[in-house]
Amino acid sequence: MALHILHLANDFPHTRVYSELVKAVDKYGVQQTVFTTIRKEEERGRNNVEFATTNSMIYYSDNWCPWHRAVFRLKVKSNYQHLLGLVDPRSLTHVHAHTLFSDGVLALKLKRDYGIPYTVTIRNTDINVFMRFMVHTWGVGKSVIQNADKVICISPAHIKRVQQWRVCPSDFSDKVINIPNGINSYWLENISCDLKTHQQDQPWHLLYVGNFTSNKNIPRLMGAVLKLKENGYNLQLHLIGGNGNDTKQIEAVAMGHPEVFHLHGVIQDKDKIRAIMQQCHIFTMPSLTETFGLVYVEALSQGLPILYTKGEGVDGFFSPKYGVSCIPDRIDNISNAIKELVLNYSSFSIDPTFITEQFSWNRIALRYVNLLGNQDV
Repeated sequence: MALHILHLANDFPHTRVYSELVKAVDKYGVQQTVFTTIRKEEERGRNNVEFATTNSMIYYSDNWCPWHRAVFRLKVKSNYQHLLGLVDPRSLTHVHAHTLFSDGVLALKLKRDYGIPYTVTIRNTDINVFMRFMVHTWGVGKSVIQNADKVICISPAHIKRVQQWRVCPSDFSDKVINIPNGINSYWLENISCDLKTHQQDQPWHLLYVGNFTSNKNIPRLMGAVLKLKENGYNLQLHLIGGNGNDTKQIEAVAMGHPEVFHLHGVIQDKDKIRAIMQQCHIFTMPSLTETFGLVYVEALSQGLPILYTKGEGVDGFFSPKYGVSCIPDRIDNISNAIKELVLNYSSFSIDPTFITEQFSWNRIALRYVNLLGNQDV
């Protein structure tokens, strides 16, 4: 029977990570069906993929209701009914649940009802929301891991975090695999990993790219930069982004220190983002939580060592030559990490071959095809 993968991805309309993977897998001629739920009609068709493989399809189910936020079992029951109304389980060879709880429970039910094997990916929300606060879901989360053929974590940091979960199954370590997310091919086609030159009398240019939500922790980053400025460090922080609940605070601080902070606004044009990257020395994003953070890798592809969060996202994936980790809720720790990046700048080294081999969606998709086809990874 030819491989037919069902992707369960409740967050499909809200991030391009899933569509990038699905597009890359499509190049290998694998039939894929995607099931996701939408909360608003304008989400229908978002991140759609034009498949080359016959009978591949994306279903945007509109069964979501506000009660699903509070009643997990109601959400699961509704999603499963709508899934079975759209997809014939007998045509499937493997299921990929893209989150442990919201998607994994559907994969578990499909295996119990129809015997379909599944792989589950554990992400940021699983670890930092469900595993921390939603105790009533722990039993089903544990069962999802126990019954999965394989478990995928996007970063080594998340493998450690899951192992620390109070009810982590004993066989988790035997079935977990680290497969990172890829980056858009634009960055690999324009890769330039050499560090920028820095003149002693010129400022160090730091960069942030992303939204201005509280999770991104930009006010503390700005506070760390100002603390270093007071101690004689010549720093400037460039901020690309916006659209978040910290926007007003960030703009106010930037207006108070125009010689330090440069607001570039939201930029979608990759050429413009890359041009600013080429003018900067270091990338800084001390997020409170992070599944992976593709922008870290995009920055590395342009020769910027990175400041990242300890125990989250890319932590554990790169050698110390690629950047420095920090404790995100401590301004002094963020400032010390920036200081280390500045003082030891010449010692950092980014290997373009490593970036290309590890973060190409085509290579990552082949790993998934082999994994979900029960071949060697």
